[in-house]
Amino acid sequence: MRSSKYSVDVQKALKGASWDIPKTSIDGQYGQFNSYSKDNSFTVSQSFAFPTVYINQNKLAKANIKSSEWQLKTSQLEIATQVKQIYWQLAYLYSKQKLFAYQDSLYTGFQKAAELRAKTGETNRLEMISARSQSLEIKNQLQQINADLVIYNQKLQTILNVETTLYPADTVLHRIDYLPAADKSVLAANPSVSYINQQIEVSRLEKKVESSRILPDLSIGYFSQTMQGTQEINGVPRIFGTGNRFTGIQAGIAIPLWFAPYSAKTKAAKFKEKVAQANAEYYSKSLSGNYRSLMLEFSKNSNSVDYYEKQAIPEADLIIEQATRSYKAGAMDYLDYILSLNRALSIKQSYLDAQNNYNQTIISIDFITGKIY
Repeated sequence: MRSSKYSVDVQKALKGASWDIPKTSIDGQYGQFNSYSKDNSFTVSQSFAFPTVYINQNKLAKANIKSSEWQLKTSQLEIATQVKQIYWQLAYLYSKQKLFAYQDSLYTGFQKAAELRAKTGETNRLEMISARSQSLEIKNQLQQINADLVIYNQKLQTILNVETTLYPADTVLHRIDYLPAADKSVLAANPSVSYINQQIEVSRLEKKVESSRILPDLSIGYFSQTMQGTQEINGVPRIFGTGNRFTGIQAGIAIPLWFAPYSAKTKAAKFKEKVAQANAEYYSKSLSGNYRSLMLEFSKNSNSVDYYEKQAIPEADLIIEQATRSYKAGAMDYLDYILSLNRALSIKQSYLDAQNNYNQTIISIDFITGKIY
């Protein structure tokens, strides 16, 4: 983001260069250039392009400033989106951590019960080994989640350029509030759209600058010189010395005799404008297509989360409760118990996945529609 801010400063600084009038020329002479006597003269002259060139260059500089400002806003949106993605990924991981800690407690209890049943001879060692294997597998997955939490915390610190560990306020995953827009006109709020369209304006003004360079350059000057000797003024001879000076002004124009370079640059600028227009058209279509795809993703993920919240999760809680009660009472063998637990906890895991997919889709929609907060 800092580099984008500097880019704006660069373009603002370059605005002053749009009036790039050449250096003033000061020439002097001394010697016998008028007569036998030694005279002196000096000339001050200034050349400059046709005023239209400077006007167009100034407009181009302003357009470049606007372009860099849109680029800065695009960078701000991209960083805000990355922060949101990591924030909700952390919320997802913390929720997974709690779920797997819960699974760990269940399987640890199951392992202890299996070991006790094996000691009393109520079951064989296979049940105990299976229980231990399940418990160790859950502990391994829990370690992986803890490692992922460290990784994503580091990513967040890097993006925000801070050293301290940050914790999300939402450690329990939930759906991001979102109200779908009525139509895709919301895409106009995306600063990248404005940046791409601004490139058309920049290329159009570049073409105008190149076209105006074919206009004649202008020059104006002032001279002052001595002319020692006798001069006849109104029929009366008069002697002029070094204290007498003759002054005047001069003006001129510079016309290009070879037009090919100017025409080539103008032609290239026209093609550059067409490229910018084609890029803008493609980007607009691509953005619209992505928006439609994301809205379909939103609908799919929303329906999935609704299903889990209204039906699957209550059933999963009931499965865990009844299976645990039946197993402890001896009414269910270890295989059925494991299958029941795995099924219920798999539903809870899928629910977290569905919530995370939903939230990440909303964040992508926010990015496309230019929403930072």
